[in-house]
Order: sequence, then structure tokens, then C-alpha cells
Amino acid sequence: MVSFFGLKRYDVELSPPVKGRITDNGEPVVGAEVVRELFYAGYDKKNALFDSSTTNDNGEFEFDEKIIKSRAPGDIFGQNSMVFQDIYIEKKTEKLSDEDKYYWLWCTRKSWPSEDQLNKLMLHLEADLQNKEIQHEVDLSKNGGRSDQPIISLCYFKDESIKSYYKSKVVENYNELK
Repeated sequence: MVSFFGLKRYDVELSPPVKGRITDNGEPVVGAEVVRELFYAGYDKKNALFDSSTTNDNGEFEFDEKIIKSRAPGDIFGQNSMVFQDIYIEKKTEKLSDEDKYYWLWCTRKSWPSEDQLNKLMLHLEADLQNKEIQHEVDLSKNGGRSDQPIISLCYFKDESIKSYYKSKVVENYNELK
């Protein structure tokens, strides 16, 4: 009865556990602040949740899983609310436009149910600051998800279900970007 009136609360995974490593020309980036910004309109319509992690001597960082309770997935107006997941490092220069302000380790907008394939990628965010920013499209259709889930990242993912693009051109081999 309770769920009939939209009072049921659902677990919404804003972020799975995250692990990664940041390098610059192959050398670990030590002491960098990595920011995770999460937003879900079914939780708070105005404010994102922020937390940060500092890279260790090997350039590694991690974040814990973040799950919230929300009624939105059962609401006719909220069931399609997207989860915004952004993980980035702020660039340390003053001569940048707003769109070039960050090194994007992970930037996506996804549906609220957890996606195992995306969760696995987020456990291996290996990025070099000299990498080109790539648009990846992950095929999640085997598990009922989208066939073209977009992710923007400096990480060069290697997986058959991922197509990568740089400046609208398909990337066959990441070495061609250097």
C-alpha cells in the first residue's frame, strides 16, 4: 500500500566505489586534490554533493560508495531523473575558459539504476594529464541499458563494448593521439 502512494524509498547509487591513479608524463601526481561531484534531482533539486580525495605518493586516490534513499524512481515525474557523476582535478592556470578548467577523469549523466559495467570502469580510472580528453560511448544494452552511454575522460579505456572518439573521429588506437 505504501508504494502505491509513492512513499516507497529506493536505493539510488550516486557513485560506486572509485579507485584511480593520476600521472603526468608517466610520473605519479602527488598531493593533487581530486574532486567528486554528484547530483541527483530526486535527492536535492538544487545542490550537488561534493567530496575530495588527495593523491598519495603513487598518484593513487579513492572514494567510497555513495548511496542515497529517494522516492523519485517510483514517481511518475522523477523516474527518469539522471545521476550526474563528475570526477576531476582543477587545472592550475588562470588562462583558461570555463570549459577547460578541469582535467576530467570521469564525466557522465546516467540513469539511476546501478550499472555493473560502469562501476567496473570506475575502479580503474588511470589517467595521464597529457592524455587527450576523449568521449567514450559504452554499450550497456546487454544488461538492458543504453547502447551509447557517453563518458568524457582522460582515461583510455580498453574494452570491446566501448567506442572512443576524439574531435568526432573514432579512435582505433590511443597511440595515434600522441
